[in-house]
Amino acid sequence: MAEKLKELVDSQIQSRKPPTWHYESRVKGEESFALKMECGRADNPSEIEDTFGCVLVVPNYSALGSAEEVVNSLFGRPAVRRPRDSSETAKDPTDFRFDDLRLYMRYPASEMTPPTGVEGTLFEVQIRTFLQHAWTIATHDIVYKSDQLSWRRERIAAQAKAALEQAEVTIAMMSALEKNDVLPETSKDYRRFNNIIESLRDHWDSEQLPTNIRLLAVGVDGILRDIGLSSDDLPAILDTGRTRYGGRHNLDWSPYRAIVRYLSEQHAAKFKRCLSRKGRGHVFVYPDVLSALGLDRTEAPRATFVDDVENQPSAAKSENALL
Repeated sequence: MAEKLKELVDSQIQSRKPPTWHYESRVKGEESFALKMECGRADNPSEIEDTFGCVLVVPNYSALGSAEEVVNSLFGRPAVRRPRDSSETAKDPTDFRFDDLRLYMRYPASEMTPPTGVEGTLFEVQIRTFLQHAWTIATHDIVYKSDQLSWRRERIAAQAKAALEQAEVTIAMMSALEKNDVLPETSKDYRRFNNIIESLRDHWDSEQLPTNIRLLAVGVDGILRDIGLSSDDLPAILDTGRTRYGGRHNLDWSPYRAIVRYLSEQHAAKFKRCLSRKGRGHVFVYPDVLSALGLDRTEAPRATFVDDVENQPSAAKSENALL
């Protein structure tokens, strides 16, 4: 029965969880089952809640509620929730023992599908963050399945748990913490990158920009600096380029491609010198850019190329993916 339950629950959770979440499950082995019974940790052999159990791992604390909603939407309200209330704990402030969110669910019957044979069966769903999961994996067998009890070992495991909990709190409060005056507000590099990001967003809609706009900004900053320009020059470059092409950017070009094209037209001498001189680092360019600069590939040792993708329907997205 446990194997059948595992098959059903695995399928349903895997189909609903986002790709950034992790999922794993297991059926309790016979030895573990028997030991739990013999040690008096189960009142009813047919109601051991973790004969089948699974773990749903989410990026951070802010996603715990979403994960709980997914589980409840699939299997109904839990028979038991531990802790009953996430805002209240029975632990002392100095206690850092295992405390993942645990939901004890009963597999629901459905009028829409044939009986499965596991309706009403109790199983456990643990929901934890990746940091909690890492701590559990790293310490569980060492602490709880060793041949001898060790106060020192459990103390060290608790210290590690405390450090990870502090990291979780820091991550959850990152947006608020960044507003304090203890740390510098920015740096020259970050100011340049943010200026470029602002210019990009002024000229392209979000769906036309790569997901990793930060990487695009760093790349554009490198080209501008190599040519002898700055992020302050970019708005005028983009405005002039857009005007030249009828008041809008070529939608078949990625933002990166548009920028290097505009640079080849508006700052040809500087761009040509940049590509022609030998040095560390390379600039990704297109054949039409070299043509505009009057260079061939042998005359541009700092340039790297791919075949011209101008006529491909997904050109902009393909080029963005290269960054």
